[in-house]
Amino acid sequence: MANIEDKLVNKLLGIGLPQTLVDASIPDWWVPEDNDSLSARTLASLLLARRLNLDPQTLLDDGVPVGFLHTGPTKFKHMRLAEGPRRDALVGFSMGVGRILLSMLDSSSTRPVPADPLALRRALMFGRPFVSFGDVIAACWSLGVPVLHLRLFPAQTKGVTAIAVRLGERHAILVARESGLDAQYMFHVAHELGHIALGHLNGAGAIIDADPYDPANHVDELIDDDEERAADEYAQALLTGQHSFSVMRGHGESSHNSVGTARELASHAMQTGQRLNIDPGHIVMSFGYSTREWPLAFAAAKLLPQQEEKPATLVNRILWQQLTTTGDDAQALAYLKAVATI
Repeated sequence: MANIEDKLVNKLLGIGLPQTLVDASIPDWWVPEDNDSLSARTLASLLLARRLNLDPQTLLDDGVPVGFLHTGPTKFKHMRLAEGPRRDALVGFSMGVGRILLSMLDSSSTRPVPADPLALRRALMFGRPFVSFGDVIAACWSLGVPVLHLRLFPAQTKGVTAIAVRLGERHAILVARESGLDAQYMFHVAHELGHIALGHLNGAGAIIDADPYDPANHVDELIDDDEERAADEYAQALLTGQHSFSVMRGHGESSHNSVGTARELASHAMQTGQRLNIDPGHIVMSFGYSTREWPLAFAAAKLLPQQEEKPATLVNRILWQQLTTTGDDAQALAYLKAVATI
């Protein structure tokens, strides 16, 4: 029997979605023969519209390109992504995941994120030596901002670290960058929380952040602006108590002039962290950022205490502990499990 062309799947692949994401997005009952069934294709198109923020009418017509539902402008930070299918697929996927995620959570738990990071830090510091990775994740959930780590992602998307999504008055944080280091992951989440707290998503559907130093990005693609600097300052104040925090070789309260080895840097970070009530891992990462001595910083970070599980694994484990799945749409639940596996 000859292979039957799957027109619907090919439309999804044609906008730049990888096969793994298409397989996770398409309903599990779908077969190529369903392209000839108006009812089956209509139902599949409606499910895909929800999951990927697609215009279902354009999925039904093979003669028109795939369209995306308008959810407000998207802000791209530290990257330029030209208008076209690749950008639309990234935005549509992010908004679709955010919509499904928030639909599974009780909206009554949503509270305004404090615009003053020092106020939030004081609340988190009660009885604690410093604001840790776990504290930041717990704070997000307590404010009604779920955090999810994306295991699947649209193809050919340069250096995306994390995404803040807004739907109505509710927000979600989607992390795209895998990191084995608690402190590095923690800063990405705190940065997105800063965007939410400071109202940067007012009038926007999403903010998509990329790492300006990712090898996939080019210098001429980088965009920095006041919102990015403000979100960085929010994250720094939350984690350190200072809106501007850097760790340089030289003199100063947090400097590391005599550091020569990873072990020495880790030791200095532990001592400084205890004195300043700052996570030692964040001090080491700040040293790497300030000096660009990343090999030394990463080597030192690996000598510091870490969570038993990788940050992404722990984030999604917490996610599934928090979600109330009873009575939810089984198809939506299966999709979310595919894109956010533990």
